[in-house]
Amino acid sequence: MTNSRFTLRRSAAALASVILVTACATNPDGSTRMDDRATGALIGAAAGCAVGAAVNGGKGCLVGAAAGAAVGFLIGWYFESKKIASANDVNAEYKKKKGQVVPKDDVKPAKFDTVVKPGVPEKAGQREVQVTSNTDLIGYGDKAPEVTQKYAIYDENNKLVEEKSERVAAVDGAGRYQTDSKFKLPASAKGKKYTVKTSLVANNQTYKENSYKVSVLDDGFMIAMAN
Repeated sequence: MTNSRFTLRRSAAALASVILVTACATNPDGSTRMDDRATGALIGAAAGCAVGAAVNGGKGCLVGAAAGAAVGFLIGWYFESKKIASANDVNAEYKKKKGQVVPKDDVKPAKFDTVVKPGVPEKAGQREVQVTSNTDLIGYGDKAPEVTQKYAIYDENNKLVEEKSERVAAVDGAGRYQTDSKFKLPASAKGKKYTVKTSLVANNQTYKENSYKVSVLDDGFMIAMAN
């Protein structure tokens, strides 16, 4: 093995290690897993290496892998869901505030709110966007609905940039559920505006859609406002 190939493999391994270390998520039970951002980055790195090697051999592989990893992070998502209030609490709250009867034989959505806010800026100029949603399901039915949260990101020309659909796995009946997701805007997003839309779907029926405007100012500062 030549020195150049050894250096290439060592550098590529180091790049992969950084991706794995920085993009691991912690499960509620304390265990760790590779989140979607790491998966996207590794796929991007592999594709970038293949293209780079075809153009410029070993050095091209390393350069392509680094670029591919960056692209992979941009298309990756992090998502988790958890239950934060019991069925009894949410049903009682609904009856008190709304003055309406809670369904006896069904479980259905009664509320879906979303907050979008900027995350911590990164050295590479990327801007993390954090999306947190709270969903109230009410009712005394025995069968939990299949709940899905959909995401869509549009650029300033209203062109779809990315969309994602995630099952809210924590749902086991009525109660309040929180979902947290993250994605990154590239450094090139500076000075541009995006629209982030989230919608809640229960048993294949859309309950509600929330929409936010996300703007990355020229100085890199990011603001998010509800539409």
